[in-house]
Amino acid sequence: MDPDKPNGHPAAIFGGAFLLSLVAAAVFAVFLGPAPALAHAVGAGIAAGLCWVAASFGINYLFAGRSLKLWLIDGGYHTLQFALYGLVLGLWH
Repeated sequence: MDPDKPNGHPAAIFGGAFLLSLVAAAVFAVFLGPAPALAHAVGAGIAAGLCWVAASFGINYLFAGRSLKLWLIDGGYHTLQFALYGLVLGLWH
């Protein structure tokens, strides 16, 4: 058994990831407040993804001895994710 492979049915994994993404987007929406300006929402999404999520991953990756390349992939994904949350929330109103 591969210790790096997630356990469980793919539907449970993707369903859980979807629910956790909704939680992250909802809390980010609360953080932005009602009717944020588009530029502010996208900028805040980039800042949250890069400075909170990717930086936290960076700390973990340093202690785990993971590569810079893996951090760039994972941190970049979440930075894009929060930028897209900001885009949607900025266009929502």
